[in-house]
Amino acid sequence: MGSINNKYYAGGTIYIRAVNIERDGQRYGTYYQAVRSYREQGKVKQEVVHLGQHCTPQAAVEAWKREIGELETTSPKQARKLQAKLERLQEWTGEEQG
Repeated sequence: MGSINNKYYAGGTIYIRAVNIERDGQRYGTYYQAVRSYREQGKVKQEVVHLGQHCTPQAAVEAWKREIGELETTSPKQARKLQAKLERLQEWTGEEQG
């Protein structure tokens, strides 16, 4: 596991963590997480948004917007969950929602 790039946004520091998937010594791939670090009562805290195969928040936002549209008819509950994740990521990065 390791950080691949840090970017400073208005709400604090967000970095991308690459996580290698391994089982029984075999490497199966990599997934990514956006991690927001902040301090609360003097302690460092972290929040995570799982980006899956998307290695940047921007790539995830673009893909998720399309996926939400496709899921709205076939799986509304899954579309709502992905929309909430999209909104949280956009809030962190200051990207325009919509």
